[in-house]
Amino acid sequence: MKITPAAITTMLYPLMVLVAQGEELNSTPSINLRRLKDSKSLKSAKASKSPKGAKASKSPKGAKASKSPKAAKASKSAKGAKATKASKWYKEAPALLEIDLDVFGEVHPAKMDIGPDSKLYFTGGTDSRAYRGDIEGNFEMFAEITSGAGFTLGCQFDGAGNYYMVNGAGVYMIPEASIMDSDATLPIEPEMFYPWTTSPAIPMSIDIDNNTGLAYVTDMGKGEIWRIDTATREGAIWASSSQPEYELLFGEPESTNFLGVPFGAVEVMVDGGSDWLYFSAHERNYFGRIKIMENGDAGSLQVLATVKNRAALNGAFLDVRNNKFYGATPFLNFHNGVAREPKATRGGEIWMLDLDDVDEDGNGGEAVRVWKDLDYGTLTDVITGYGFGNEEDLYLLDGSFDTLTWPTGIVPDPDAPYHGAVRKLKGKSIMK
Repeated sequence: MKITPAAITTMLYPLMVLVAQGEELNSTPSINLRRLKDSKSLKSAKASKSPKGAKASKSPKGAKASKSPKAAKASKSAKGAKATKASKWYKEAPALLEIDLDVFGEVHPAKMDIGPDSKLYFTGGTDSRAYRGDIEGNFEMFAEITSGAGFTLGCQFDGAGNYYMVNGAGVYMIPEASIMDSDATLPIEPEMFYPWTTSPAIPMSIDIDNNTGLAYVTDMGKGEIWRIDTATREGAIWASSSQPEYELLFGEPESTNFLGVPFGAVEVMVDGGSDWLYFSAHERNYFGRIKIMENGDAGSLQVLATVKNRAALNGAFLDVRNNKFYGATPFLNFHNGVAREPKATRGGEIWMLDLDDVDEDGNGGEAVRVWKDLDYGTLTDVITGYGFGNEEDLYLLDGSFDTLTWPTGIVPDPDAPYHGAVRKLKGKSIMK
């Protein structure tokens, strides 16, 4: 008997509800300090995350002067883990921020974007908070959802500077005026922008198409993509793995990962002409895209390239200036968890697809691993330096998800110290 994505979702419903409706993975200690001090210096600043159309309309303002950070701490890595640093594209650089547990509590960075104030914003993953920092590495916890809803993962600015966050309750929004208000009392409480009309939902990312005002959100648990009109606040499922033509949006059907729910499509990004919706597929390990038809409906799904060695593709970035598609790998063999061989292990990888090699039918592309270093941790997101620092540089989120106690009770690497961070790769200026 063939097990369908819908059947798996039904069987795993109790655990999905646990994840979606407010059960946090770890209890995070209450933090009275609003200012989160950094432990790393940075000479070159952050990237503006600008997929075609969706983010390219932002023009970051000049970065504010910032305080000198403290001396950098050594990057932590799992006991026995060996790094493989061999890349003709990038070289190692000091982290922008290594998270101090005594100041932050336990934060597992998930997704990031650049704001209208030229600061880097990221969500805390397993908490309901968002953080921001300047080019010198001075970070603060600036937003918190207090009504519950578990993991807050995806985040995105629209062209007007409004900040969106997604979790199991719905889509939240902080208006640009609050973002830019230097006298605002922190943390800011986001407003509910769009509550989910079906349950459960495990939304992983959001992207706003500034050409149309439409937001796209992935539900990685069901393998679905929602489309929401930001003007009317009306939404519906746009593409679903329950439809045969979009079955590949679902995760590995026989997944035994740490969460207990297959991980499907993760990151979504609209191109500049609103012609294609690009996405990364976590457990199926491929870069893909779906045609946006003239009437706005979802068209054909194309698998553009599959990465090697069962490298999970989590956060991704569509570099429209150089026509590159990047993906971050937190784990290898994530779909196996610890239940099957080969067991999931730390990834520390960045993959790149040159879209100049891809034709209209989705053929011709090859995913290339441009970075491998276990000391860079479980990488959950990637962004280039355009609009904030050096365009050829990459900035990465290390979620420390191998030190996390997952809902199944599994800690992937119990011997590893916590290593959450905002990391950096310095480009070698040879990208074509």
